[in-house]
Amino acid sequence: MEHTAKEHVKKPRFVRWAVMVGIVVALNLFFFAARSLVMPMPQYNDYCPVTTSAPQDSQSCSTAGGVWTDTSGAEAPTAPGSKAMPPAPTGYCDMQAKCQPIYQKAYDQFQLYSFVLEVGLGVLAIIVGVLPLGSSIVSTGLTYGGVIAFIVASGQYWSDASSWLRLAISLIALAALIYIGVRRFRD
Repeated sequence: MEHTAKEHVKKPRFVRWAVMVGIVVALNLFFFAARSLVMPMPQYNDYCPVTTSAPQDSQSCSTAGGVWTDTSGAEAPTAPGSKAMPPAPTGYCDMQAKCQPIYQKAYDQFQLYSFVLEVGLGVLAIIVGVLPLGSSIVSTGLTYGGVIAFIVASGQYWSDASSWLRLAISLIALAALIYIGVRRFRD
């Protein structure tokens, strides 16, 4: 049997949706994996190493890199006729007071750079998805994958963003969605 014309077999609708959803998920997994290779998340223990025992006086606390908090004015009253208690420590050493702000600054910078990278990859996916690729499923999957990347990146960074940056994020999202709507769904 000889075929002179290419036979067109229409795939079931659920298969098309499954492929499109698979592209969306795989694209975002790829974005997260690429981000973790390019920009590893700062680890708290790299900035604030775990100590087994805290120093018990001001001098050893300063030497160990901590901040001593004096509590000598907060003596507990003793009941008459009770046995003498061993002297309470005159303070405590906070080993995270100096290193925690440094870690927080590195983490905040990581969040900002991560947001910029993920939004950039999402916008790139949207642009490629709008181009005529020959497959509506691939184009749609890339477009939706880019939108999801943008939503996830914005959601992760939203609480850290300033009011002006939130406005810019919202404006970019709106512009991207209007662009997709105009390019893909012309009446």
